[in-house]
Amino acid sequence: MKITRSILLIIIMQVPILLFSQNNSSMTTDGTLLIMGGDCTNDFFVSEFAGLVGNIESNIVIIPTAMEDKYIDSERDFDILKKPFTDIGFKNINIVHTRDIKVANSDSLNNILLSADGIWITGGRQWRLAKAYNGTKIQSSLKALLNQGKVIAGTSAGASIMGDILVRGDSNNSTIMLGDYQNGFGFISNFAIDQHHIARNRQFDMFELKNEKPNVLGIGIDENTGVILHENKFRVIGKSYVTIYDNTRWSEEKDTIYQLKKNAKQFYALFNGYEYDITKRKVITKNEREASLLNKKLIEKITGTYQQAEALKYGQDLKITITFENNELYFEQSWNNAKYKVEHHYLTTFFRPNSISVYHFNRNKIGLINSFWFFQYANGASNWIRQ
Repeated sequence: MKITRSILLIIIMQVPILLFSQNNSSMTTDGTLLIMGGDCTNDFFVSEFAGLVGNIESNIVIIPTAMEDKYIDSERDFDILKKPFTDIGFKNINIVHTRDIKVANSDSLNNILLSADGIWITGGRQWRLAKAYNGTKIQSSLKALLNQGKVIAGTSAGASIMGDILVRGDSNNSTIMLGDYQNGFGFISNFAIDQHHIARNRQFDMFELKNEKPNVLGIGIDENTGVILHENKFRVIGKSYVTIYDNTRWSEEKDTIYQLKKNAKQFYALFNGYEYDITKRKVITKNEREASLLNKKLIEKITGTYQQAEALKYGQDLKITITFENNELYFEQSWNNAKYKVEHHYLTTFFRPNSISVYHFNRNKIGLINSFWFFQYANGASNWIRQ
């Protein structure tokens, strides 16, 4: 067949476009991912999960398949799994687990998933998740749930399984970065997630993967730390750091992003409150963040006075009054007249800068905001009802 000059020109023009798209990283679904680095099944992250799924009345599903069988072979084991969630107030909790492909493809199991508001995937070994669910209806149902705008959370192994490239997926050795199971659930494309990152001194292990797949966007999440990913942007939450392997080095002091030379072994770290765009592969600056997060309509819906529900039972009248002044949101406490600035975190979640205080606002059945959960890392959670 004779190739004309014009056809050849079109082919040449298309090549760089194809190459670029292959190097891109992005979410493959809608919805929200809470991706945690391990040691995160605690009040802080379960409370964060509650805020993302809606409230503690929501239907949630725990998937413990990454764990060893001896920890998930009885109702008592399942009760232990549920306890961190029932302790914070969740009532509607199901467990979905199987190692049988036929069961994983059954309507009965998948209907439980599809009726959930949020999923929590536990830690363990990520290859067990890949072996049990890759290519099954479970994997399809999880993606369908995200496309409904719902939430999937995963800690440790449950975090690594979310990318399309599965790190430490070897069934014999957890130190091998690319093992006999290399495909994750694929909620994010061209993306690899490592966990327990600084706690286990894994900062340089990602370069083993980058040597084979240099264009992959890799992140390493430390223990008691996570990211909330939505619409290709994530925010870091928790106590420690998230390390970024995107073939650049970012200097906050110089406000500069340096493009690295091929095979350069460099990364950078982000901590609580910092944000990142996985498609653009760049840190979101503070000015960009403030411009994108200020939602005046939402702020108008939450302003007002709220009473602590538990205190009312004992005759105490503890109140928090929320006001919007000079383009800033303020919370004022009645018991000590303390007044402080609060910033929009995500959806109906707000946080207090320079502290680990989080406020999850709940909607009633007709969509009006009528309460919030106030979580303070040292003091637990409390429920506040709008007056």
